[in-house]
Amino acid sequence: MQPHHELLRDLLVLFGFATLIAVVLQRARQSTIVAYLLTGLLVGPSGLGLITNREAIELMAEIGVILLLFTIGIEFSLKKLLRMRQVVLGAGSRQVGLTLLVTLSVAFLFAYPWRQGLFWGFLVAASSTAIVLKLLFERQELDSMHGRAIVGILLFQDLCVVPMMAILPAFTAPTSAIALAILYALGKALAVVAMIFFVAHYLFPPLWRTIAQLRNKEIFLIATIFFSLGTAWVAGELGLSLALGAFLAGLALSESEFAHQILSEILPFRDSFASLFFISIGMLINMSFVSQNWTIVAAVAAGIILVKLICAAGAMLTLGFPLRMSLLVGLALAHVGEFSFVLLQQGAGLDLIGESNYQIFLAAAVISMMITPVVIQVSPALAARLSEMRALTRFFPEPGPAQLEQKATRFHDHVIVCGYGLNGQLTASLLRRAKIPYLVLETNPETVRRAAAEQEPIFFGDGSNQAILEKAGVERARAIAYAISDPFVLGRAVYQARRLNPRLQILVRTKRVDEGPELERAGASQIISEEMEAAEEIIIHLLGHYGFSRKDAYEQLEAARAEMKPTQVE
Repeated sequence: MQPHHELLRDLLVLFGFATLIAVVLQRARQSTIVAYLLTGLLVGPSGLGLITNREAIELMAEIGVILLLFTIGIEFSLKKLLRMRQVVLGAGSRQVGLTLLVTLSVAFLFAYPWRQGLFWGFLVAASSTAIVLKLLFERQELDSMHGRAIVGILLFQDLCVVPMMAILPAFTAPTSAIALAILYALGKALAVVAMIFFVAHYLFPPLWRTIAQLRNKEIFLIATIFFSLGTAWVAGELGLSLALGAFLAGLALSESEFAHQILSEILPFRDSFASLFFISIGMLINMSFVSQNWTIVAAVAAGIILVKLICAAGAMLTLGFPLRMSLLVGLALAHVGEFSFVLLQQGAGLDLIGESNYQIFLAAAVISMMITPVVIQVSPALAARLSEMRALTRFFPEPGPAQLEQKATRFHDHVIVCGYGLNGQLTASLLRRAKIPYLVLETNPETVRRAAAEQEPIFFGDGSNQAILEKAGVERARAIAYAISDPFVLGRAVYQARRLNPRLQILVRTKRVDEGPELERAGASQIISEEMEAAEEIIIHLLGHYGFSRKDAYEQLEAARAEMKPTQVE
């Protein structure tokens, strides 16, 4: 068979199996990344052995890595990083630092040299941005407090990959020159970063404007591919990895006016080639080795999950966040990410990891990624249960309850506002103007400190926690307003409030209409759905353009809503 026919057959096999496995795993709520890894395992040498031209597949996989990191760089928002600097720099640096320290300590216990130990720390530190963000989006948790913390830590992890990839080659230097080699590598990386940013920020925008003015999608796409592959090649020629150069190029363009257009044009190519990268990783797994050493693989996978859970939760706890929320963050990040595979490939090329350890980590990483959807699914109930265990609350007491109990004793017939985001702040402001007594419960310690300095009656506490509600005087309160964006906490919170005070008016804000029935069963008095409120405003304004008064438009809306079946509303 001719070489190009062999390559075409191999691609058909890969994409055919990938499609089949992805469809099956999608029904099991698994990530497509896991599907690609399993595809490689199935068709590779340890599986059915169907691939004949691995060199060409690996070349296209390398292009996939370049495009993957280029688009991740574009999606990486420096403005978001600055807005979330408390979580990004505070929790992110603690999570990565703790993970490196713990992994290095474990490596020393098993008599590994510090270079290999630190390399293992690099591998374990990162979590999968693609998997976690997809799951959080599906579960509508991106806007929740723990969702924002998870995103912040993921941003920091992605940013840490830059120095990690830059200094890995220095690990091969002699012991006496290792410090100098690392400093040289970082200095060279900074110089290349500065050059790429200068070119991308000052020289490329005029070129992009010229290309965009042509209004030709083909030319725009070709220019995008040229820029991503070109900067990767330049970085490689200057001694950095191709993937790192591509990430920096995307990062430099992330705040440009063309970022969204570039991203939309290159995404189909990114997804196609990146799938080949993960498939090629799966092809490297030696199932014979894994089956013979499955106890070690399982132990390493369990160790990675435990270390990641403890370090991420510990990072949040050191910033003063409650135990339940810290556990939610830790559980969501307790796995290995896609950047780890990029670092693993680079480290293997530098002989920083032996073949047996390579296979062990590869299999353990796939296991950790496969169980992530299940872990995130059960995390709300698990975190709630663990946060109420006396053994844990004794070691991790939440700050503020004593002060809350002391100051809440003077409140009677008051309103408890849970959450101090935009809705919570507006509610508190209106209650203050109306001279209605109220107090606010908030789980972000920085927000509590800032608002308390402005004389707001705000206290650190979780509005779903029975002890906190009791200390806030829920038995004496007239109403409680839940202005939080966490659908998996609301049901439990409403149930606790209703159980403690059967006469209480419980107002709940939700994002979607279909969350309403469950909250009503839990005891909510009134549910305000953002989805329905937005629909109402759109309809009222739309009818207003056709001459309907706001009152008439609202009557039409009520009549239409009455005609709808419950399933339609949901």
